[in-house]
Amino acid sequence: MKFGCCGSVEEIEIVSSSGSDFIEFAVTSIMQVDVSEVKEKLDKVNLRAYSFNVFLPGDLPITGPNVDLKRVESYVDEALKRVNFLGGEVVVFGSGRSRSFPEGFPKETATVQIIEFLETVDRYAKKYGIKIAIEPLNKKESNIINTTLEGLEFADKISSPNIGVLIDNYHADLENEPLSNIYKIKEKLYHVHVSDKGRVAPGKNDYNFKDLFSALKAVNYKGYISIECRWEDKKTELPKVLEYLRKEWE
Repeated sequence: MKFGCCGSVEEIEIVSSSGSDFIEFAVTSIMQVDVSEVKEKLDKVNLRAYSFNVFLPGDLPITGPNVDLKRVESYVDEALKRVNFLGGEVVVFGSGRSRSFPEGFPKETATVQIIEFLETVDRYAKKYGIKIAIEPLNKKESNIINTTLEGLEFADKISSPNIGVLIDNYHADLENEPLSNIYKIKEKLYHVHVSDKGRVAPGKNDYNFKDLFSALKAVNYKGYISIECRWEDKKTELPKVLEYLRKEWE
């Protein structure tokens, strides 16, 4: 299994020196930089930018009365173009602020809007050879798509090999989602995020990673695993966390 870590462009050397197999950037961050320079930095330390999260900026709504379809499509095209240039293979679609619909707005309409968004994304995902992993978020972060099964419903509506689902044990725990759901989404499980309870670094609390990893092994999960958590001192903690997770996997 390949283990990586979410991080910024400024943290490339920290993530690389930790022994991570890859780094996961925020899409919104690479929209603000010269990607040629970022690629040079990655190549210099031989680090992959395999996956990307924070797909959409908060001021780019995809549900509600103020959706600008042309702006959304232009953004998606440029974003996935940059991800492709950096060698990315998976983009995580969480983006709680962008996808949450306003109070009083019909959920049915928001559902249709997200499907239309995913259809647009699918066209460019095919163009650039990227998989999209729909991320279920807990209800405090999004009022739509809160479990992996709900994510799977959206993926199935698109019915494309480019659109799948992510599981994040932090959000799954908050929504009391059983690990048995992994067996139901197995064909569409494209990426995994992990942290310990309370969103701290794995190994600091008592989350049962052996059970999670056993479920992933049972469905023959072929993707990678990203650490997404709060850090006290990333430079010193990350190597230990990677060692811990690799032992738990074995």
